[in-house]
Amino acid sequence: MTSISAGDLRDRIGVLQLQFQEERNQYQWDESRRLWADAQPDTRSNLFSSVGIGARGVTFVIRKHSGLTLHDAFLWNGQHCFLTAILPHDHPGYFTVKAALAEVRICRKDADLTPSGCTFPGILTEKSVKHEEPDLHAEVTTDYVLVTPKVISLAPGSWVTVDDAFYRVQVPHLLDPYKNEYEIRRREDC
Repeated sequence: MTSISAGDLRDRIGVLQLQFQEERNQYQWDESRRLWADAQPDTRSNLFSSVGIGARGVTFVIRKHSGLTLHDAFLWNGQHCFLTAILPHDHPGYFTVKAALAEVRICRKDADLTPSGCTFPGILTEKSVKHEEPDLHAEVTTDYVLVTPKVISLAPGSWVTVDDAFYRVQVPHLLDPYKNEYEIRRREDC
């Protein structure tokens, strides 16, 4: 058993919860509280997406806090931490929390229908890139995976913007109880 004490928790982190602002028609991450943790960057990638590629990971040790779920996120050293596991620690009274370091993007659903569609935070991860040369011009097709909070629902065939760039929603993956993943596609002429 690894010994740990409150004095070992030297990193200040913010606990983020998703909030909806009706007057602005947007979801955003808001800090609900702050707590102390022991944060250690991982040497392996954190596979936070079942369809896309992984991201750098970080492991936190925190005191047990009621109400912390995988619907939440952490803010650590200015970086968004997508929570992937909350596990009992070897030492009673503590949790081990696994997270992926992720860049949050501003997204807008149903972007083709209304310029004032609902905005929400999403995480874009790469899936694959294809280069095609039909006829006389070249076209690049880029497939990404957009990871969203569970409350975000995107219909296949609809358009979503990520940082103001348009993507078509291809395939939804909705079985995870804490997040949704959408395969999205962007085509551009070269």
